[in-house]
Amino acid sequence: MKRLVGFALAAAFVASTFVVATPAESAKLRIGAHRALMGSFEVISHRMGYWKKEGLQYTMSHFKQGKLMRNAIIQNNLDTGTTGFSPFTTAISKGAKVTAIGVTANICGMVAIIVPAKSKAKSLKDLKGSVFANKKGTSTDFAFQFYVVPAHGLKRSDFPLLSVRTTERIAALVSGAAQAAMVGEPQGEIAREQGLIRYLEDLCKYDNTRMMHVGNPQTIKKHPDLYYRYFRGWLKAHQLLKNDPETYAKVYTKALQEVGDKAKVSTTLKVVKKLKTEVFLSDEVKKYLNDMGDKQIQLGWIKSRPDFTKSPHLDDSILRRAAKDIGFN
Repeated sequence: MKRLVGFALAAAFVASTFVVATPAESAKLRIGAHRALMGSFEVISHRMGYWKKEGLQYTMSHFKQGKLMRNAIIQNNLDTGTTGFSPFTTAISKGAKVTAIGVTANICGMVAIIVPAKSKAKSLKDLKGSVFANKKGTSTDFAFQFYVVPAHGLKRSDFPLLSVRTTERIAALVSGAAQAAMVGEPQGEIAREQGLIRYLEDLCKYDNTRMMHVGNPQTIKKHPDLYYRYFRGWLKAHQLLKNDPETYAKVYTKALQEVGDKAKVSTTLKVVKKLKTEVFLSDEVKKYLNDMGDKQIQLGWIKSRPDFTKSPHLDDSILRRAAKDIGFN
């Protein structure tokens, strides 16, 4: 109950910060887009007119953290968005109502451990005892604690956590509030090209880190057609990334510049190639969620978990139908 109250408070903050549609406008799909690179699929779908061509009525809001989208869906303030596997696992294990409807992408190559440009650290071992900027409970926090730290012969307690959102971590390093951080793209590459930070390594050799596409079970039941139209347009963004990454990068760069990010097309092109399209809720994904749930119990984040191989909270049938109908491979 205490955790669900926390969800409500967080969602109330989201509702007061972002412009979202009200439940009375349920004929429109309320879409959440992540401010990090994985949210580029929504940006492209919108700016390329893919959703408009599908006849989708929608509103779109931008979020600085996937957990905020999860919370907004739980409180019926959003219909679809992106969150990490870890926040999803935690929510379902605590009885929250949110449905996994697909996988956004594999992001292990676009999330890296970074340090200030002048840091002398060459590996994580050199950072023992350093304040680490990340967000508690996220998939990157989970990967860092359960896979990265032990691989270096270290303990989780060796890295005091500064829990801040993705868009705040570069500032934490520059200000000296943290000595290392986990940062995704495009924020990381923009800061590196400005000479502010240096990369140590990404997550790929430690964890098959992915983001979950989640939906509002109330809206899915009432308006499955909205999700069908949504996915047809969204998958076309994935196709554009594969077939014409230059156009993808140009469109996304313009969007970044409009919100104040000092992005260049060359920079954006470099980072969008790090996105790995992986969209279906495969058996491997479900087994991974079970393993993650077991590890979250060890961390004390949850007390028990469902069997995700059988859970009704995972359903990518609409996504699979849309993919089949547009010939998505």
